[in-house]
Amino acid sequence: MHILVVDDQVTNREILKWLLEDEGHQVSEAQNGEEAVNEFKSGDFDLVLMDVIMPIMDGLEATKRIKEIGQEDNYVPVIFLTALDDAKALKDCLDSGGDDFLSKPYNEVILKAKIHAHLRIRELTRDISEKNAVLTHYNSLWQREQNIVSHIFNKALEHNIKNTRSLRTHIQPASTFNGDIVLSAPSLTGGLYVFVGDFTGHGLGASIGTLPLVHAFNELAIRHLSVGEIAYEFNRMLRSMLPDYMFCCATIVELNESGDSVQLWTGGLPDGYLISESEGVVDTLCSENMPLGIESDERFNKGFQVKHLKSDQKLIIITDGIIEAESQRGDFFGEKRLQQCLNQTERDSFKHVLKTLKAYTAEAKQSDDITLVEVNAGKVELEEGQHDLVNHSVVQDGIVWSMNCTLSIQDLQRGQPVEEVMSILGAQSVIRPYRDLVGLLISELYSNALEHGILGLDSALKQTTEGFQSYYQQREQHLASLEEAHLKLMIQVINGADHRLLNIRMTDSGNGFDVDKIFDASHEDSFGRGIGLIKRLCSRVEYLDGGSTVDVDFPLLLKS
Repeated sequence: MHILVVDDQVTNREILKWLLEDEGHQVSEAQNGEEAVNEFKSGDFDLVLMDVIMPIMDGLEATKRIKEIGQEDNYVPVIFLTALDDAKALKDCLDSGGDDFLSKPYNEVILKAKIHAHLRIRELTRDISEKNAVLTHYNSLWQREQNIVSHIFNKALEHNIKNTRSLRTHIQPASTFNGDIVLSAPSLTGGLYVFVGDFTGHGLGASIGTLPLVHAFNELAIRHLSVGEIAYEFNRMLRSMLPDYMFCCATIVELNESGDSVQLWTGGLPDGYLISESEGVVDTLCSENMPLGIESDERFNKGFQVKHLKSDQKLIIITDGIIEAESQRGDFFGEKRLQQCLNQTERDSFKHVLKTLKAYTAEAKQSDDITLVEVNAGKVELEEGQHDLVNHSVVQDGIVWSMNCTLSIQDLQRGQPVEEVMSILGAQSVIRPYRDLVGLLISELYSNALEHGILGLDSALKQTTEGFQSYYQQREQHLASLEEAHLKLMIQVINGADHRLLNIRMTDSGNGFDVDKIFDASHEDSFGRGIGLIKRLCSRVEYLDGGSTVDVDFPLLLKS
């Protein structure tokens, strides 16, 4: 360790230097505070031994300046060695920034012990600072990823109908991303479709399952399917995409144009309620089906309830985050308390539930996403232009088309060929509603092909901050030094009898890579998550030729 000894008495400095060098430390000297400050500026010290009373600049002032020079993440302890023994003088030593003191004549054993103790503290502080830098780096990366995903979600939901007289919603996620989802769309006959879903868990893992439903919902509404048929299509879609442990509890409603009748499909959400302004709870809307993503096509029940509504009635639909919301004592809000809120006819039941829930949970940590939806009887009223969303969402059958391109080494080295591909692909009417997701998919496919297939990089490097930086430095260096490489991309729309797929086939000139190894590692590490995302987005993912070719199917809308 490098120690700075500051004392105006040469004898004291020589004794300390002898003791410290005998312990294996490197020693520098200063005979007053001013010299000490200058030495500290030009050297890299681990500890300072400081006298108090010195000419030109005393130890108190020197310590203040040394502490001002030192960085917050570079703790350099200052130990005062002083003949002063009154309480005020010792207090002044600590107030000036000193970390400890030892009275002269000092005990050699105690001096060495204090030095070792403060050097341990310095090492711990340095270790904490390094770990904090790593955490700050990963937090920055996570924040960037959150912003990207948030943008995708916001774009996907931008055509969702906002609150109107016919529909009120309250969505309160437990974290940044929401496993609860409320979708709404006008029907062709002037009515209103509403989908309320609750995916297993919460956060990003749960919310990723909502994206395919967002895009499909408007298309199914355009076809004017019954709520049971919409549930069937969603169930088939989720069953093919979600892992076995994930599903979606849901209620799907279609309110007719005059607002006096609803179709109702219920699958796994807590009881909903039909209430009136004069009577409170009139009927309980119990779940009659399994959640979406579980039943096979053959066993799925498309049946639905039909409820006739009076003019003052409304449907209340909730997710389990409301009844399982906990007080500070750990007690659930519960169904009974919810029903009591809904039965208080003199109040706005929607606002009363939220107000009571907020008071009940107080400062308790929210453990699950909370969603409350109210569908009101009476003629469907949407804001100006919202009925036009149906027309804006229509995707015509168009022609069956394909797109082939080969990216040369110059294309790969130039920067972002994916953006150029998407500028062409995104202009196609059949792709336009899915532009963000398709762009994300092709970007992940391209990154895997380039980094693992062509460049042969090892994603395990990204487990540490230094490795992460090294990984992308290697990426740039290897890419710049490449003399020959290419990547072939073939994209086509496939129209089936009852489905439409975007087929993407990408082949690179590299030696391939171990897909299973990277995907298995992605469950535990911060790298390799792209392959997992690809598998979540696509209905089929197949790697061929040892990883040099990938062939995927991205589900588009069901054909009308």
